[in-house]
Amino acid sequence: MCSDLEYEVIHQQFEPMIYHAMKRLSIYRDKEDFYQIGCIGLWEAVLRFDKEKGEFKSYAYSYILGHMKMALSKAKTEEEKDRKVEEFWVLDVPCDGGISAALWEPVMKKLSSHLTDNQMKWVNAYCLYGYTPTEIAKDEGVSIPAVKAWRRGAIANLRKHFFIEDAINR
Repeated sequence: MCSDLEYEVIHQQFEPMIYHAMKRLSIYRDKEDFYQIGCIGLWEAVLRFDKEKGEFKSYAYSYILGHMKMALSKAKTEEEKDRKVEEFWVLDVPCDGGISAALWEPVMKKLSSHLTDNQMKWVNAYCLYGYTPTEIAKDEGVSIPAVKAWRRGAIANLRKHFFIEDAINR
């Protein structure tokens, strides 16, 4: 095992490798997150390395790259799930206020019991007006990642409460 001080030295030495792995995988979004994932991969490589099995440099690179690839796969899977749920919930009505209050109010009443206020803000802005996370963030005075977190939470809650209920009711 290695101490925190030893890891700091190793981290400084292999930090360029983390950035190289990010460049190799063409990571252009969430760079800070992937940097942390690379650090975790390096930490695990330090913990699991066996000197008799080869050179640490290549072992560490494979761990760093592997962790980043797993994170990319997980993000892609989550994004596909979210897109499917969004497609299910987005009403196929023009986003110019064309949804009548009579149609929208019962839907909103049912949704509001399962979502937070911020998640409801996202549902209204996205479904009624077709606003993007950037537009919603600007209107609400919050960061874009905050709006994306509202969206993820809303989709997760909708999936949990409505898809399970639909399966039970069939």
